[in-house]
Amino acid sequence: MQHQLKELVEEQGNSVLFDLDGIKFIDTSGFEVLLEITELARVCGSEFQLCNVSNDVMELINLLDLESRFSYCSCARSEEKILMTLD
Repeated sequence: MQHQLKELVEEQGNSVLFDLDGIKFIDTSGFEVLLEITELARVCGSEFQLCNVSNDVMELINLLDLESRFSYCSCARSEEKILMTLD
């Protein structure tokens, strides 16, 4: 997942929404990946946002004092998901 996200945000001007729908816990290594991708997106001139962040995950983000490090959006939850795979 980390490699695929890097490929997406390395292209200048890309807007990547990372849907956390259904995720209730992220460990420290998961947050490290998200922080790395967020910083890479900034450097590359693309956008990386977290959407559908659960209350549980937001509580972890706040406890780790990371709320200002991420961008958030409100995505409509959908029954149908579109997945993109990279070769």
